[in-house]
Amino acid sequence: MKHRISVWIAATLGLALLWGSLAEVRAERPQAPYLLPEKTLGLIRVRDTKVLGERFQQTAIGRIMEDEQIKPLVGDVSASLQNAWKQIEEQVGLPLDQLVSIPQGEVCLALVVPPESEPGALLLLDVHEKLPQFMKLLGTGEDLIRQRGGSVALEKIEGTEIGVYTGPEGRSAFLCDREGTVLIATSREILAYTLKRWNGGRDRSLADSNSFNSLMSRCANTADDPPQITWFVDPVEAVRTFARGGFAATGLALLPVLGLDGVKGVAGSITLATGEFDNVQHVHLLLDQPRAGVVQLVAMKSGDTTPESWVPPDIITYSTVNWDMQLTYDKAAMLYDSLTSPGEFGLEVQARVGEPLGLDFAKELLPMLEGRFTFAQYVEKPVRINSISSLVGVRVKSGEEFSPLFQKVIDKYSENLVPTFHAGTPYWALKLPDEAQERIRQRNERPDRPTIRTPEPCFAIIGNYLVASDSRTALHTAIDTHNDPSRRLADELDYKLIASKIKRQVGGDAPGMVQFSRPEEGMRFWYEMALADNTQQMLARGAEGNPLLADVDRALKDHPLPPFSVLAKYLAPSGGMMVNDETGVHWMSFTLSRK
Repeated sequence: MKHRISVWIAATLGLALLWGSLAEVRAERPQAPYLLPEKTLGLIRVRDTKVLGERFQQTAIGRIMEDEQIKPLVGDVSASLQNAWKQIEEQVGLPLDQLVSIPQGEVCLALVVPPESEPGALLLLDVHEKLPQFMKLLGTGEDLIRQRGGSVALEKIEGTEIGVYTGPEGRSAFLCDREGTVLIATSREILAYTLKRWNGGRDRSLADSNSFNSLMSRCANTADDPPQITWFVDPVEAVRTFARGGFAATGLALLPVLGLDGVKGVAGSITLATGEFDNVQHVHLLLDQPRAGVVQLVAMKSGDTTPESWVPPDIITYSTVNWDMQLTYDKAAMLYDSLTSPGEFGLEVQARVGEPLGLDFAKELLPMLEGRFTFAQYVEKPVRINSISSLVGVRVKSGEEFSPLFQKVIDKYSENLVPTFHAGTPYWALKLPDEAQERIRQRNERPDRPTIRTPEPCFAIIGNYLVASDSRTALHTAIDTHNDPSRRLADELDYKLIASKIKRQVGGDAPGMVQFSRPEEGMRFWYEMALADNTQQMLARGAEGNPLLADVDRALKDHPLPPFSVLAKYLAPSGGMMVNDETGVHWMSFTLSRK
């Protein structure tokens, strides 16, 4: 009997604890998508500011800031910001460190349209134990409103007391705090809808939207590690909402004609310090099926994304995309001609592109374009403010067949071009006006300003590519790389590592676009710029009349930057890819983490 009583007591206590846990779960505030109207035009949301802060500390930048050789400098710069803030602290009502610590959970800013109401904005802010600091900040705002001729009043909405803050121009904001969460809305209807949903109302919310859910599912990280930051925009619905009732409303009829009503939304996410990655980002453009109108012009296709023979091994960024140029041209012609007259698109393109080049665009140039375009960045030494130069490559079906067309363009603009050679490869440089060169020379003679390099636009045919650059040094490097198979980006270990990670992602076996970058080299550029004598002279000169710059200048002198190797050990390569599939266009990028 005693055993049975013990069992019943234990079971009863267990059920009580379980019921209490379930009641606590039920009492938790619904997340922002469940409180927003289904017709939400856009939002940006931080899932949990505490988690975001913790994850940031685990990223490369966060770890650099905590490095023992960097921390003193970061501390001094932070103190400088605190000192600068003190000039307006009395007006704001809080020190800077207390102000930035107010967000304590979810934060969401959204542009919404409640049922049968006008569009407006809603800010949801979890403050929890920081509510006293927020109320102090609010009190300062109330005093300012009254001083400027506005008013503050109290009323109730859905059983919750709210403050109504009306400015001298008559516009009002509506605010309430509930269970440690602050809600601020630009209209009474928005706040009423949000509180009604919080109370269990059954009006459809953003979480019931199929488009929103589809976008969020494509931008998710993993089930057990959701993104810290998400955002969403419904551009077509936004146009419909704000154009309705005005002259621009006449343009709404063109949305179906142009196929823009097939754009169901675009969203993205950021996840920090997740698994082997320093960060992961997603962006997805959701498109209706079948595609029509302008949307059909998105003709990115799968293809080879291996770095070309001319791409140097020491570039800092590399991107390449495969595109069906003929399909885009044909669909654009069909759409444009349907709105104007037959053949009008071809005439327009020929006038704007073909005639300036001296070519027949549709018959001569377009058939020669293979549909692969590449962009790379290269740092020209010595480091100057514009040392990052560009290399742009356009693949043609045959370099030999393209040469006669290329020569026609050269002949047309021969007076402005200087023919020359490098390593047996001919190339052409654009003449820079004498006055432009003189301006650059005079600027570089000033020791108090960072020097700049003289741009040298040039181009050449390298293999099956027309390659252009704003730097002869970069073009020479591309030519040398093409001539030496032993030194190419495709063979670099860090590129191979990123390429292998891309292949493991959904759609990574056949992306239409691939991107690769070296944050270490980008950081090295800014590091060398910061150490340059003229940069330090410019900072010292600016510090003479600016207290904040004076503090920063002092901090850099008291705590000089450590050797670059201290920073480099935290930085790893990054990559990205774009896929054009049945749901739309998806972009995913990531940076590896050095443990």
